[in-house]
Amino acid sequence: MATTPADTTSAFRLGRDELDLEHQGQIDLLLDIERELAGAGDKARLATLLDRLVEFTSLHFMSEQVLMRERAYPGFAAHEAEHDQLMDQIRDFQKRVDSGERALEATDLAALRDWVMRHIRTQDAAFAQYCAE
Repeated sequence: MATTPADTTSAFRLGRDELDLEHQGQIDLLLDIERELAGAGDKARLATLLDRLVEFTSLHFMSEQVLMRERAYPGFAAHEAEHDQLMDQIRDFQKRVDSGERALEATDLAALRDWVMRHIRTQDAAFAQYCAE
């Protein structure tokens, strides 16, 4: 089932402030891109927002991976692999948009948002649970 913007504000909360704040930033950027697509769809603004999303997501993943290493999280390798996969997909998409090969579409963004929310609800929730134990 697809995630709508209305249910993204609470769906990412895991009860770990450092993760929740970063997830909020990630979701906010996705929603900013979505609003731009629904409005003017300015290519330069969309490119800037995509760049911010890539940078923020990369930093968030590094931060999360540091926490996993510090806590000797046994699910680290699979979690990191998922991060790498998403970053590869985002960067590939960003290159295609920047080159003009492809326009950013609402369905692309919805798929990305759904992937992020699914990752938070599964992989990140498992890590948060591990930290709570």
